[in-house]
Amino acid sequence: MPAAGNNHAYSGRYNRRLVFDLIRTRGEVRRGDLVELTGLQPQTISNITRDLLERGLVNEASYSDGGRGAPQKLLTLAARAGCSIGFHLDRDFLTGVACDLQGHEIVRLECESPWQDPLESIRVMTELATKLRKECEDIPSWGIGVAMPTLQEADFEQYVGSPGWQSWSKIDMADALEVASGQPVIVENDATAAAIAELHAGRAVDLTHFVYIFVGHGLGAGIVIDGLPFQGAFSNAGEIGLLNWPAELQPEQSTTTTPFSLDELAQMVGCDTQSLIVDGALDQLYEHRNAALMGWLELNGKRLRVLVAIIENLFDPQTIIVGGNLAPVILSSLVDRAYPLLPSVAARKSRTVARLCTSALGPVASAVGAAILPIIAHGSPDFRRLSLMRGRKRPIDPETRFDFVAD
Repeated sequence: MPAAGNNHAYSGRYNRRLVFDLIRTRGEVRRGDLVELTGLQPQTISNITRDLLERGLVNEASYSDGGRGAPQKLLTLAARAGCSIGFHLDRDFLTGVACDLQGHEIVRLECESPWQDPLESIRVMTELATKLRKECEDIPSWGIGVAMPTLQEADFEQYVGSPGWQSWSKIDMADALEVASGQPVIVENDATAAAIAELHAGRAVDLTHFVYIFVGHGLGAGIVIDGLPFQGAFSNAGEIGLLNWPAELQPEQSTTTTPFSLDELAQMVGCDTQSLIVDGALDQLYEHRNAALMGWLELNGKRLRVLVAIIENLFDPQTIIVGGNLAPVILSSLVDRAYPLLPSVAARKSRTVARLCTSALGPVASAVGAAILPIIAHGSPDFRRLSLMRGRKRPIDPETRFDFVAD
């Protein structure tokens, strides 16, 4: 249910965000609908929508419902009124996308990832951001989002992040990229970013509660509650790669990698991870029913079954989505092997959505989700639930840093 608006003058910025977000997420809406959804006075809605129309952020068109009355008017988002840039920084590639205000991809660029060198990564992202903006012609940029496999590193007894990413804990990523690019920046965990992409432009468009399991070089989960990411007390919610699995869910030959990951698969197959991410490599192994791959699928189908039961009973989601860096055929096989799922609060007779399904966006989901972050920050009344302080030395005032709609 949408949040109620506030008719007091000091809440004008909040109300503009609220109305804009309803138009953006609902696709099309009448002014009368906005009055009912927000509780705001008709004159307040009229003033806000007029402002959004004059600024070119929304469009209004008339339509006839076949009756005798005057044609109705529908408000819709002007998707090309702005764009946003998203990066997914991973060990294999640095993927950059520019998306319109609906989260639809306009252009994508990809290059080798300099992930072990934070300063070089920032330089390359700045160059790619310039190229992406040029490809978007005269569309104003609302900012940059960055998705990466990182934890908030404060006060851990020992390093628990992804191997090789230790140097990033010394870099204020958002601050540094803002200075280099001249644009506002939000940094987010890649699993959470992928979940946001599925929510706005993928499998979970009509959902409000779900969990996205991200299978990459590590294992993570993006948790969406009431249509927004759940961060946890210290912005580390969803780090399921740190789970300890019982002996019966361990591989026959011990590995030194994160369980249920691309790295574990590479070690079991006996190759380097890079060779598995080559286009068609995993598809070919699956087509030939490679014994090591089949063993990995069998093991992780069992792990996934247990993981789904834990997540369902903890969060009561509408569905669980499996995605990440694996080929679609591998993800589908994992989901198939996890069924039949264990009993949980999600096992209801009246379900209209599968309890477990695969991602609709594939490996690009994290980059797309990163691009959507600035759009939410500028245009949602709940923008403070994003990780706006991640990668910063000092707190910022997000109300003024991200004010494209509210100003």
